[in-house]
Amino acid sequence: MKKKNYLLATSIAGIALISCDSDLCDKGYTQLDNGVCVPDYVVGIEQHSDLGNIFYHSKLGVIKFNQGQWFDDNNRIIKNLND
Repeated sequence: MKKKNYLLATSIAGIALISCDSDLCDKGYTQLDNGVCVPDYVVGIEQHSDLGNIFYHSKLGVIKFNQGQWFDDNNRIIKNLND
């Protein structure tokens, strides 16, 4: 009986640890504070519009692409994403 209880407790603890993963996004995506996963902006790689117009930049944070311009989270135009 003790073996069964130990096995059950170990299984429950393992499941709890797996389900408590703080980053639920796939590789190449970043989870925002609201829980939404957005693709990471990668310099030199063409961004696909089918993924949406919001990306995560490693230095600037959330950036948006709209009508040929990049904008930061405060809606200011970003002149150079590579700085």
